[in-house]
Amino acid sequence: MGRAMMTILVTGATGTQGMAVAQALLADGQMVRALVRDIDAPAARLLIEAGATLAQGSFEQPASLRAAMEGIDALFSVQLAPDRQHDRERDQARALVDAAIRAGVRHVVHSSVSNSGDFRAMSGWSEGRWERNYWESKADVEDMVRTAGFPVHTVLRPAFMMDNFAMPKAGWMFPDLAGGKILTAVSPETPIVLVAAEDIGQTAAAAIRQPMRFAGAVIELAGELLTLPSIAAILTAISGATVAALTCNADSLIARGQHHGWVQTQQWMNVVNYPARPAMMMHWGLAPTRFADWAARHAYALPCARQR
Repeated sequence: MGRAMMTILVTGATGTQGMAVAQALLADGQMVRALVRDIDAPAARLLIEAGATLAQGSFEQPASLRAAMEGIDALFSVQLAPDRQHDRERDQARALVDAAIRAGVRHVVHSSVSNSGDFRAMSGWSEGRWERNYWESKADVEDMVRTAGFPVHTVLRPAFMMDNFAMPKAGWMFPDLAGGKILTAVSPETPIVLVAAEDIGQTAAAAIRQPMRFAGAVIELAGELLTLPSIAAILTAISGATVAALTCNADSLIARGQHHGWVQTQQWMNVVNYPARPAMMMHWGLAPTRFADWAARHAYALPCARQR
């Protein structure tokens, strides 16, 4: 007898993670209800073409969340990252968790970030070197999900997404990549702990397919560890354009327009870095994606390929 089809509400559905989760769930034979602000957005139309249904709403509209939750079996939760001035991530998570509890949702799969459970032990934390609100917000939202009273919850902790090297994200994270340069404060010897959005999707789909196996699980997600020179070599091979990785002074990067928080993350990678490893995915029977395979599939979106 076949497995019963479930209806899953996917938040952040037009974003990198949410889109990957929606696609993985649809491929797994599940029914996807995608929470979107704009039902006419190109990404929303792609979701419809893939087989999802849309629920128009946002975290800031409680009534829309309640309507979106009606009749769902599980929920994929992801919020916008926190900023220095606002509790945006906490507020969004609080609204979502409250609506899900009221709707009787049985299983929540929440996406956080690698290392969110151990951030207070990080080198440089007590000296105030790293963005306090970012890490405390990530941990607080995990706690909300964990203590809300859902029958089943699963927490995913992805590392640095491979998708950051593709458009549109590469446009602001690696603005010089179109010209063949990866400019960061990351040391040439520092490994970048990479994960493909597709791997977040396949993990979320597996957790929803086997809720009791993944009940209470906290899964660090990584597909491969590569230095930036190695990443540049792969991008060169895939795109046909010469790509070089150069280490720069943090102040010069900010002066060139890179966001302060992103530059601080680059420095954090040199000192702390993500603890996620591919073996942690494989422990759950999942197959991590290697960067070269990801880049080959997404060659059309690589800025360096567009400028050949």
